Amino acid sequence: MKVFRFFRLPQSTRRMAVFVALGGFLVGGTTLAQTSIMQPGVQFHGIRDYREVMPGVLYRGGADNGRGPLNQTELDALCEQGMGTAYYLYSTGFHGPSVTPCSKGELAYKYKGWEGQGRAAIHQQIYDTIKIKGKPIFIHCWNGIHATGAVAATALMQFCGISSKQAVDYWKVGIAPKVQYPSVIQNIQSFHSNPKQELTREEQATYCPDFGSAAKQP
Repeated sequence: MKVFRFFRLPQSTRRMAVFVALGGFLVGGTTLAQTSIMQPGVQFHGIRDYREVMPGVLYRGGADNGRGPLNQTELDALCEQGMGTAYYLYSTGFHGPSVTPCSKGELAYKYKGWEGQGRAAIHQQIYDTIKIKGKPIFIHCWNGIHATGAVAATALMQFCGISSKQAVDYWKVGIAPKVQYPSVIQNIQSFHSNPKQELTREEQATYCPDFGSAAKQP
């Protein structure tokens, strides 16, 4: 029986692989690159707490417009950043799906709830995006922490094999202790991955952030 060792590429090498896979376009750019997955994000054209979750695939943030969706300036910026789809995780103030054209193509803006079927649909699009090397996905709520963090955390559980504890620790980044809601933590802890959406080792090495030795070994 042969034993195969899984060597994880350095983050910089994996970013270059994503750059090549996306035809020479690297979402996020040098100025927005994160040195660690376990840190808050940055301001980006009005979007608060903009973060990379899975390089070239999934990004997150908050609308920072009160209790409402992204405004047109923010949608324009995401489109120019190369995003293909943006999901608003709450229905408050959402006026229906839209398409924003820009020099990089188009950005589809949609609503999907952060739990249940909504989350499952976003996970499916993440999986499909990886398989077809499609344009990245952006998810957001109002502040970019509670609902957005939960969907990002469960995506990392699904596609990168991190534990529920690691997922909860990731979700807590940037959230004050007094608003680390037990109901959201329970939602993350109770998530079960879909075996039909497992990634290969090579895909994990390319698209998953560094969480020590948490990657699955299918």
